[in-house]
Amino acid sequence: MPRFKNVNGEVIQFTAEEEAQWDSMKADWDSKADERKLNQIRIIRNQKLAETDFMANSDYPMEDKYKTWRQSLRDITSDYNASKYDELLNKETDKTKDNFGQLTHSIWSKP
Repeated sequence: MPRFKNVNGEVIQFTAEEEAQWDSMKADWDSKADERKLNQIRIIRNQKLAETDFMANSDYPMEDKYKTWRQSLRDITSDYNASKYDELLNKETDKTKDNFGQLTHSIWSKP
């Protein structure tokens, strides 16, 4: 299917060179989808860890359940592969629920 561009208000079909460049850029983008998802997972994980960093102080006794949860967050990159990234990033889609838009995977929930 031909692609088009707008040049000074006129719709013009891509040249063969522009089509090839577009296809190359799209293939490159698509090939890095898992890398982008993993980066997003790392950002979320780091945020969750930062929220509970105060518990790691020597003058704050951290409960074992939090130690286990924090370790499972740190292990995400080794425990989950690319086939699970969508599952980790899945969000609540029911707008009638109080948690609409929140991550649904249990690993993100504090104990």
